[in-house]
Amino acid sequence: MEFITLKCKNCNKKLMTYIPPGSRKYKSPLKTCKKCGTEYLDPRCHEIAAEGLPPDTYSITSNVIMGIVGGLILWRGLYLFTVHQFGTSENIQWLYPTVFTVMGIFCILCAIYQIIIILTGIKRKKFEKLRQESEERLQDYNYAKSLVSLGYSVPEEYL
Repeated sequence: MEFITLKCKNCNKKLMTYIPPGSRKYKSPLKTCKKCGTEYLDPRCHEIAAEGLPPDTYSITSNVIMGIVGGLILWRGLYLFTVHQFGTSENIQWLYPTVFTVMGIFCILCAIYQIIIILTGIKRKKFEKLRQESEERLQDYNYAKSLVSLGYSVPEEYL
C-alpha cells in the first residue's frame, strides 16, 4: 500500500497523507494551508459538475456481484462450523467460521442496501444535490479561475 504525502508548496507544511486513488469526495477541491494561507488542490475532492460521476455509480450489476460473493463467503463460514480444523487449537476453532459468516452477512447486507438506494432513487437525489452545490460554486468566476490556476480542469461554461 503506497501512501502519498501532500506538502504545501509555499511553507512545506504537511497537508495530508492519503492512499491513492482513495475514495472520491464530491466537494470543493480548493483548500487553504492553515500555516501560510496558500491555496492548493485536495486530490481526493472533485467538483461533480466539472467531472461528472463514474459510469458505475448507479450500477446494480456490481452490487449483485457483491451480494453473490457475500453469499459464497457466508456459505464457506457456515461450512467451516461443521468441520474440525486440524492444527488449530480448540480454543479458536470458532474464529474462522465466525469471521467468514459475519463478513458474508455484511457483504450481502451492503449489497442489498446499495441496490435499494439505487432503485428507490435515493442515491440519484443525493448526487443531484451534490451536483447543484458544485454548480453553485463553479458559477463564482473567481472560484473557477482559482481552480484553473492550480491546474484543475474546469469546463468553459464556468469561465
